[in-house]
Amino acid sequence: MYLSPPGYGEMFSSLGYSSLVERARSGESRKDLAAAIPASLIASVGAVGSKAEVLARIAEFHAAGADHVGVVPPTAEDPCGARLLAELGRR
Repeated sequence: MYLSPPGYGEMFSSLGYSSLVERARSGESRKDLAAAIPASLIASVGAVGSKAEVLARIAEFHAAGADHVGVVPPTAEDPCGARLLAELGRR
């Protein structure tokens, strides 16, 4: 759902995913688009991996100038996400 809106689409295009943005803007189904999203796209805009990898990625965002970094687990009922948020809260 973030591939087509103005601003987001341009960000993803600048990261090298313009073909996905074009597909989203042409009306391709979310299901088909979701299946086509490579892990590299998610890794380029998020923090994915182990606790150490997530912490390192957040540090990269701050080093690049981010004042705030939002951390959101994939689902509200994700036990791994809840543990990650608890661990990050201790830092």
